[in-house]
Amino acid sequence: MLLTIDPLEYDVWTALPAYFLEQSPFYVKGVVTTPTAFIEVKGRGIVAEAEVLLVETVTRPEDPYWLIPADDSVSTYSLVDLLQLDFHHPLLRNNLFDSNDTYEVVRQKWSEGYRVPSTKWTRETYEAHLFLESQMAAAPSTTTCTLCHTDLQSQYGPLAHQLLEYHVTGSGRDGIWVCPTCHKAQHYKE
Repeated sequence: MLLTIDPLEYDVWTALPAYFLEQSPFYVKGVVTTPTAFIEVKGRGIVAEAEVLLVETVTRPEDPYWLIPADDSVSTYSLVDLLQLDFHHPLLRNNLFDSNDTYEVVRQKWSEGYRVPSTKWTRETYEAHLFLESQMAAAPSTTTCTLCHTDLQSQYGPLAHQLLEYHVTGSGRDGIWVCPTCHKAQHYKE
């Protein structure tokens, strides 16, 4: 399911956009048994989904984006064609996917990842949480964020009441008034 590229050995940040725009296949060391492969940048996370066109056991194929010299060793390489590329996808974040996740779980996280801020959430539970927060959001009685203690009134004047957001804490309807930045951070923490 995962093909891992070491950015210290291969110029991932230049190669993948070039191959994606050119719609050109390229070789990645490794092999998968799933319908598509996810390209993981070592130490960073998943950045792409690719179709595996061919698997070969050969010496390292020529590629101008290699950062280290080739040797004569033989390894298994997959010829892949990028289907999707996203250097800002949430699966780049640590702990959003687990190496023990099944292909179907990673596929779903890749498809829906931009909609959920952490592994706590599924698309459905996150949307339900946001809906509950919107239902609870009457006009705030304060202009100060409960978490960072910033008084939005001093910077935004009368708009401050419209900028604070209600964050539901726990499983009930209890919550706190927070600035948008702290609200987003709370969803990523949970």
